[in-house]
Amino acid sequence: MGNKKGFITLLIFLLASVKCLAIERKPIVILTTLSEHAISQLVDKYHEFSPNADVRIIFRRTHSMLRLLEKNNYQNIDIVISSSPVLFHRLANNNKLHTMSPTYNVPSWLAPHILDISGKVTPFGYSGFGLMYNKQYLTSHGLQAPKTWEALTNAQYFQHITMSTPSRSGTTNLMVENILQYYGWEEGWQLLMKIGGNIAFISSRSFGVNEAVSRGLIGAGPVIDSYAINSMKVFDYVDFNYLPNSILMPTYIGIAKNSLHINDAIKFIDFLRSKSGQQLLKKTSIAKFSLSQPKLAETTSFILNKQLVHSRDTLISLLFDQAITEQLHQLNITWQSIHQLESLVNLSPDALKKLARAKQYASQVPITSEQSISAEYLTLFNNCNAKRERDPFVVKELQKWKETLRQNLQQANLLTNQLHQE
Repeated sequence: MGNKKGFITLLIFLLASVKCLAIERKPIVILTTLSEHAISQLVDKYHEFSPNADVRIIFRRTHSMLRLLEKNNYQNIDIVISSSPVLFHRLANNNKLHTMSPTYNVPSWLAPHILDISGKVTPFGYSGFGLMYNKQYLTSHGLQAPKTWEALTNAQYFQHITMSTPSRSGTTNLMVENILQYYGWEEGWQLLMKIGGNIAFISSRSFGVNEAVSRGLIGAGPVIDSYAINSMKVFDYVDFNYLPNSILMPTYIGIAKNSLHINDAIKFIDFLRSKSGQQLLKKTSIAKFSLSQPKLAETTSFILNKQLVHSRDTLISLLFDQAITEQLHQLNITWQSIHQLESLVNLSPDALKKLARAKQYASQVPITSEQSISAEYLTLFNNCNAKRERDPFVVKELQKWKETLRQNLQQANLLTNQLHQE
């Protein structure tokens, strides 16, 4: 009887050991919005530091990543890497991130730009953004290299530029929010709508802007600097200008709450934050500035209101798609007509007033500045997609936006047609 009991005890011990070994053999899974190739280069170098590490990389866009991590059965995710503050803010609020202890120090010059969720994430590098352009393309079309957002509204760039959308790119969401906070809601949207009038096509992802410019399919577009830096290493006809008054974009890393490899995840973060790991940021295609390089940070003093970024992320994504993405063709037609009229030198005072009204109609959005900061209004759009599609108020509100935007362009076209006939 004693032998039998001992055998059962040994069997239970062996089964438990096998289970533990199975857990240990599972790879460390990194979920990222960054280029899978860029992260894999860091992982390859990490293998030199930790030869036995088994690391798997999964790429997802920001919103797709949120949907994945908001599920209850995401135990296979260990590390999250992204430049999206919205992503990490939501994960922290939903208790999806492991608390790091002790926390990692952040340079004082970068501190104002990072998320206020200490202990949940840490930056390990940062980027800026600007306008990437193809010199050969611009020369062949007689165009100057654009250096500001305002330059992109110029008639000369009609259908020579592209950009992504906030709904498809967390980086683009920050660019748009940068415009809206720096210029103000109304003036910012006027600028965006004028730029939209010159856009040839909307890129389905932020990396698509870089590809289109590099391949000479388009002249210019806004990108995060890492894309431009990597392209300039390969193509001597590609160049890049940082936009004035633009923000810094820290690159964050966090550990998933349900990770089965907490200690291994911490080792990977320690590696990225080490001197060796920081040196890799410039040498590899991740192309980030390290935490010991404050030079870019010294060129900008503008800091986003992070609470606004988090609270109206969904609103801005929906509005951009309604106002620009979904009516791009009509927006092009309207602004092309406006550009043609602006080139005329003999317009009467009355005609100039009529043209100003047309431009006003063509650059208006159906959301007021007050609504854009109203907690009550913004809450209506912050549910998940499935709930939003069933919410009668939201469905009605989106339809109202669509109709108002359509009527605005209709009024603008009516005025420009009258002016052309005169």
